[in-house]
Amino acid sequence: MKRRLVELLQCPVCTGSLDLHVIEESAEEVSVPVQNPACNRYCTLLNITVGPGVHPSLFECRACYARDIRTGVMRCARCRLFFPVIDGVPRLVRQAHEDYQDFFRKYRQEIARLEGHEDLISRLNATDPAVFDRRTHESFSLQWERYQYEDKTWFKDDLSLRQDELLQSFDVPAQALRGTLILDTGCGNGRLTSTMSRYDAEVVGMDLSRSIGRANENRIAVAGKNAPFVHFIQGNVMEPPLRPGSFDLIHTSGVLHHTPDTWRAFASFLKLGRPGARVYVQLYRRRELWVQMVNTPLRFVTSRMPVRLLYNLCYAMVPVHTALVLLVAKLRGEESPITQATKRERAISLFDHLSPRYQYRYTPDQVRQRFTDAGLENVKDVTLANEARHMVAFLGLKNSASPTPVSSNRIATGQPPISGN
Repeated sequence: MKRRLVELLQCPVCTGSLDLHVIEESAEEVSVPVQNPACNRYCTLLNITVGPGVHPSLFECRACYARDIRTGVMRCARCRLFFPVIDGVPRLVRQAHEDYQDFFRKYRQEIARLEGHEDLISRLNATDPAVFDRRTHESFSLQWERYQYEDKTWFKDDLSLRQDELLQSFDVPAQALRGTLILDTGCGNGRLTSTMSRYDAEVVGMDLSRSIGRANENRIAVAGKNAPFVHFIQGNVMEPPLRPGSFDLIHTSGVLHHTPDTWRAFASFLKLGRPGARVYVQLYRRRELWVQMVNTPLRFVTSRMPVRLLYNLCYAMVPVHTALVLLVAKLRGEESPITQATKRERAISLFDHLSPRYQYRYTPDQVRQRFTDAGLENVKDVTLANEARHMVAFLGLKNSASPTPVSSNRIATGQPPISGN
């Protein structure tokens, strides 16, 4: 976690500002340009905004980007809840205390000195099923745990094909992304997120699953020299721990239809774009009636099975599933990319389909109408040809008249580091 990230974050419960308290920070510094082109509006460290009399050359970006904060806690200045920073990733979800009990047990005395720890325990466990589904959380945590970073994502080469597809989805040339701040919501393995930095953009990847730490560990392998400008956080799109109006481009692919309420999640996601932001959303497309007749009863059973048992069954069923996919493709006169995938990749794809509790599907007209109702401008269907059978994707511009909130986040200073027991 970079100190720069603090300025973009807020409490997911009450939207208050978060104070960062460092437990462990890396001693090694990475090479950082004099100024990050994406950080051109506000400096967290100096608490000043670029404007008359304030030149960007005054900013010392090394202080915010050169070192990684490996372990720490973030405390809400308003409701006094605590959230851990583990393996360099802020875990900004309500269920953090339940998921990371060992962390809170290890640093219990130190956190108690910062106030409100007992209150934290009682309030964080009170999750709302309307915004958090344990099944979805467990499913995707297991899915990305099984995923190997070099795997193809849904049978595609992330570092070439998917990078080109990203520019098509945003409908911009590569040079237009320079100096922008991008959000990738539901980033999964984080590989596509990291490639976005190759356009000299700053990127934040957010995912609900616990495996977000793996995405952070591998960002340097993909982003290279731009790794300081790639950030990962654990968060829930239903109550995002990010400041509204912060991002120039917001992207979510294959995520919102897995939430308890797709359009409530869409509204929360939309708030994160600044006025004029490009908004990209990809959802599952409504399938043919015969496909629904097979999927609905099958998923009624599989989405209620223990996730680890289901994954093992998916792995065992890969040969049968592959044969059925190839048979359907042959009847349609099409080629299927499934034969290019490993058995594990096919198992993960099948598990992704069968495990999540929620799986809503939509027509292009329904998605277009939602974009229009939300006040988005220049709305267009940007569904890729190789995904049109299963997905629907739309792009729009956020109304430029929308107000942008002012950030008030800060980093705690003058306090000794917290040590573990």
